[in-house]
Amino acid sequence: MDNLQGRTCWRAFVNGNDAAFEEIYRLYIDRLFSFGLKYNTNRDLIQDCLQDVFVNVYSYRTNLNPDANPLFYLFAALRNNILAKVRKENREQGLAYEIDPLFMLEWSSETTWIKKEEDKLLINKLQQLIRRLPARQQEIIYLKFNEELRYEEIAEILNISIPTCRTLIYRAIKQLRENIEHVPLAHLLYLVFKRPSL
Repeated sequence: MDNLQGRTCWRAFVNGNDAAFEEIYRLYIDRLFSFGLKYNTNRDLIQDCLQDVFVNVYSYRTNLNPDANPLFYLFAALRNNILAKVRKENREQGLAYEIDPLFMLEWSSETTWIKKEEDKLLINKLQQLIRRLPARQQEIIYLKFNEELRYEEIAEILNISIPTCRTLIYRAIKQLRENIEHVPLAHLLYLVFKRPSL
């Protein structure tokens, strides 16, 4: 992920650009969701927390630091939101509110092997789906995820407007996501373009 792009969008958003807010969401939502699941495996709770975070960011943007690292800010806000919700649930259930969820990051050799096999199957499926996309969308997917170019750069290369570029990649990702559920699509695209052929 292009950290410079994230910082640029953040600065634009804090200064009043609503389109930049949408871009921030697209840039970070998959990583944030994955991060949240490491604290609590309740997907609905994590989605609620993410919604709260983005609503608050939008509502209070005039108070935000335009030079902040957006990923750091969003990770911190999400973590705090998750902890607050879990503490509230614990209190309502009569549990000790001091008990916080643990950060769950562990692998066994068997789990790692299974994950790799799952990745292979998902990557093969995603490669087939990408090949079914129109040629222009395939170009954009390649330039975005293999070359890690910004929308502005891709638009210039393909001689299209930036809004058209965004629309095409949005449609491509939406189409891919409809066929691959419950897996962060950005993660899979990274695996497709960064790993050797399987």
